[in-house]
Parts: sequence; C-alpha cells; structure tokens
Amino acid sequence: MLAIVLAAVTATTATAPSPSPTPLLQTIVTVKSSPICGAFAAHTNAAIGSALANDQSLGTTILTLRSPDLAGTSLDRSSEIHHLNALADAIYKQYRAGEREVNELRDLANKATDPDEKAALRAVADALGGALYRQHLMQRDLDGLVNYLYASDMMSSDDDPTADPDVPRRQFLEDVPGAHPINGSLPVWTPQDTPLAGTETLTDDVTMARAASQDFLTRLPALRLDEQTAGTRIETAADKC
Repeated sequence: MLAIVLAAVTATTATAPSPSPTPLLQTIVTVKSSPICGAFAAHTNAAIGSALANDQSLGTTILTLRSPDLAGTSLDRSSEIHHLNALADAIYKQYRAGEREVNELRDLANKATDPDEKAALRAVADALGGALYRQHLMQRDLDGLVNYLYASDMMSSDDDPTADPDVPRRQFLEDVPGAHPINGSLPVWTPQDTPLAGTETLTDDVTMARAASQDFLTRLPALRLDEQTAGTRIETAADKC
C-alpha cells in the first residue's frame, strides 16, 4: 500500500496581509494506491500550490499598496507600478495553472465509476476552483488599478520630481472637450468619483492604492472560508482512497 500526502495550504487571515500560521488545508495521508487516487493527489497538490502562491502574492500586494511611493520620485513611482503589475501577472499565471489542475480533477470525476467517489472529486474541484477564482477576481481589480496608473503616466507630461503631489498632473485637460471626471466609481479602490486618468493628483493615487489595500484585506475572510471548505472536501475525498 502506498501513502499519498497532499500538501497543506496556509491561507491569509482576515486581520493581517501575511499568511496565518494555521493551515486551512491540512496534510492528508491515504493508504490505498490506485490510478485515480494517485492522479487525485497529483492534481489536488498542484492546485493547492497555486492557491498558496496566490495567497502569498496577495499578502505582498496588500502591503505594497500601502506605500507612499506613488507620490514619490519618478523612479519610486515607476518601481511601485511595475511591482504591482508583476504581482498581478503572477497571480493570473497561478490562477490559470490552478484552473488546469481543477479541470483535470473534473475529468477524473467523470471517469470515476463509484457515485460517491465521483461526487467527492467534483466537490473538491468546485471548492478549489472557487478559491482560485476569488483570487482571480482580486487580480483583475489590481490590473484595473495598474492600468489606470499607467494611463495616468502616459497622459501626463509632468516628470518633475519636485512637483506638488496635490496639484492635478495635467490641469489643461479640463479645457479639452469630453475630458471630465468619470461619473460613478472605479471598482475596488475608491467609493467616490474617480478623475480621468492624468487629471488626478499624486496624492489621489496614493489614496486610491491604500483604499484598494483595505478592500483586498476585507475580502480575505471569504477567501479563507473557500479554502477551509476545500480542505474539508479534500479530506472527504481522500478518505475514499
């Protein structure tokens, strides 16, 4: 008989952007060796790894968004935007990798002949897929903020590092037909009307980034619950191996 060990995932908590010391997906050991059980372990383990990597990236994102560098020197600002963009790319990459593993689990469920085993495998796939997709939604919102910041820099010709951070970066846009603040709010980072990119102040950018950080933080409990549910379902499926 072969023991199959599934990796434990440490999820972010609701009160801090750093990983919790308590794993939500506990290490699971089974004692039955079979093609389905081996494939279940491999694909589940890989999906868990993607979820864990994204938890770590989201924690880094929450901390990075609290930096004042968006209102700093041109180099500081550029560095922070590039860092946020790299984090968004990393989360998306892991999401796609995890989704591939989840789809493999669904295919495995379709091949199972035992109804209980089939249901258990589908439940694991759905739970892990839900956690990964919630991370993906946060990544898409991060992408939106990064694109806004890139657009702002492209529309602004003010590269003076001594510029007042509370002065709109491109005031003359107010005289351009059709250039006006957006009515409504951009998702995630601010509940108020957001200026057209390039007309906001650097202080506005810092405020939006910090609001995004807080928003992501408030969304972690739901992610934690998804991962907790996944852990429970993995245990149930592993018991059948």
